[in-house]
Amino acid sequence: MDNRSKLFECVKKMEEDVGMKKWDQLAVYFTDDFKYKVANKPVAHGVEGLKQYMLWQNALVLWKGHEIHLVAEQDHVLVVEVTSFFQRLADEKVISIPCTDIYRFRGKKIYDWRVYADISWFDQTVIT
Repeated sequence: MDNRSKLFECVKKMEEDVGMKKWDQLAVYFTDDFKYKVANKPVAHGVEGLKQYMLWQNALVLWKGHEIHLVAEQDHVLVVEVTSFFQRLADEKVISIPCTDIYRFRGKKIYDWRVYADISWFDQTVIT
């Protein structure tokens, strides 16, 4: 397995654990100074910051999966482009959001995770 595959496999397993809310098991994926940034939200620090963001998101939408369009890796940076699918809880509408995730690794751990997406769809109940 090449390094790119190892980084991507690490991210897939981490996201599975995040989705299953295995908060106490997430430290194995992240450095102590890990930062998480989604769209225009404030930077979240550490596993606790990631957990707090996910609790906020889960109060608005239910993640239904994603379709992967691109996986690229260079110099300990993994870029994944997807379309993510959610069900908005306020009106049960299924929404799709194009998204680019950038993971920066230090060794085998993620120290920076940025999500570029329009999350305004999470809390809009009237969209034409």
